[in-house]
Amino acid sequence: MNDCGIKHALTTFRSVTLLRGQHRGEGDSKSKKFRPPTRCIYEPRGNRLSLRYGRSWQVDPWSIYLCYHGQYFTNLLLGLELTMKRSYYLLCHTLLWFPLCTILFLLPTLVGPTKAQATTYYVSLSGNDSNSGTSASSPFRTLSRAVKPLRPGDTLYIRGGLWTERIDLMTNNTTGTSGNYIKIAGYPGEKVTIQHADSIENDYGPIKARGTRGYLTFENLILDGSHSTNKTNWELVSGNHHFILRNLEIKNFKDNGLLIYGANDVQIINCSIHDQISLSGQAGQRWYGIYFHHGSNGLLQGNKVYNNPGGGMHLYPGPISNLVVRSNAVYNNNKLASSSVGGIIVQGSSSSIIYNTQIYNNLVYKNGTSSSGLASGILVSYYTNGTKVLNNTLYGNKTYGLQIGYDTSTKNTIAKNNISYGNTTGNYVNKGSGTTYTNNLTTNPGFVNSSVSNFMLRGDSPAIDKGAYLNNILLDYRNVARPRGSTHDIGGYEY
Repeated sequence: MNDCGIKHALTTFRSVTLLRGQHRGEGDSKSKKFRPPTRCIYEPRGNRLSLRYGRSWQVDPWSIYLCYHGQYFTNLLLGLELTMKRSYYLLCHTLLWFPLCTILFLLPTLVGPTKAQATTYYVSLSGNDSNSGTSASSPFRTLSRAVKPLRPGDTLYIRGGLWTERIDLMTNNTTGTSGNYIKIAGYPGEKVTIQHADSIENDYGPIKARGTRGYLTFENLILDGSHSTNKTNWELVSGNHHFILRNLEIKNFKDNGLLIYGANDVQIINCSIHDQISLSGQAGQRWYGIYFHHGSNGLLQGNKVYNNPGGGMHLYPGPISNLVVRSNAVYNNNKLASSSVGGIIVQGSSSSIIYNTQIYNNLVYKNGTSSSGLASGILVSYYTNGTKVLNNTLYGNKTYGLQIGYDTSTKNTIAKNNISYGNTTGNYVNKGSGTTYTNNLTTNPGFVNSSVSNFMLRGDSPAIDKGAYLNNILLDYRNVARPRGSTHDIGGYEY
């Protein structure tokens, strides 16, 4: 008898049918006939295979045998002895068929992994938790019931309406896997508001998803903190990874709109994050639109961040690595007299220098009010190195448009192709070391209409074809290809 190396195959194929032959009991010295009553099929479920019985059993000339004393295979790997829950193993009857078995079971490795079989679920305020949940006409009623069956690759559509229940992914340890994201989304074309009323201060907020979980997508939801407690918001914390937040509206929280506190591989795309609330009105509770505390491989893209009591995007104190901030509109932030923060701030610490942040194609304007503290457009502050500030438009901010450093701990900043104009204190100041500053414009750039925040360029703009060519920036703020002329235009828009 020869053991088949089949573990990887079993975890990769959707199902494996095992047909009757001879049975050799575990520890038996003699073979004996075994006639199981039905066909056995093993099917993946999460990280295990479950045994299912059909109606027929066929004799198979290949003589593949099943020896079993339990219910589930777990953690099966190619070429290793089967890891068993109460002892499972498969045997190939003859050496003749062993190479064929090996080829069959190696095939998934040769052609690559397969995606998990996906199921789409639905939940509606008019549904019923006794429904199947697998069609729009038979939805679940509660979010807790709808989340329960989710497995890697699945999608949950939430039908329109005002929901007061939070989305809890921790109770059932819900998580996706690489290549098999779980998606939780508002039903296309419908307005879905999650307005959870937290019971304690500093609670989980509208989505409870902390801990080691990832490969999760959230789309087309309104997260409204009107009934939240103080210092409560959605936090992506250490252990969270591979989260995609797309087309969300996040508003009215008595905290930062969104806090990234150690999560890695987070993408925040095309979200509207605005009007958070400071109950104290003091600097300790000034609250930002996005507070990126620490993490790696982040992307902040295409967001509108506005009307927050503190700054727009606060990237502090690190460690932060490989963070890209592009094509965002950050405006009308910082309304507190006690607060001196602005549109986008990058600041490390002596023990955690922030390296190589990329900030490009952003519109950063009108941050700070007549009664607020100072508010730069983009501030590259202490303990940063290699920050790239490229093709941004900075206008009407309450201090400098572009401020690089307070001292020489701000190192090797590269500033190219930026428009900085009409800012209160000045358009540019540099106190860092090793700064590269070229092809920027601080005189009238010829905006179409800055009074209504239209920062596109007129045909006579001095910014047209005056930028440095940047081979890694081939789209503008609107995703229009650039350059369209001989070289890049200066600022966020390509003419």
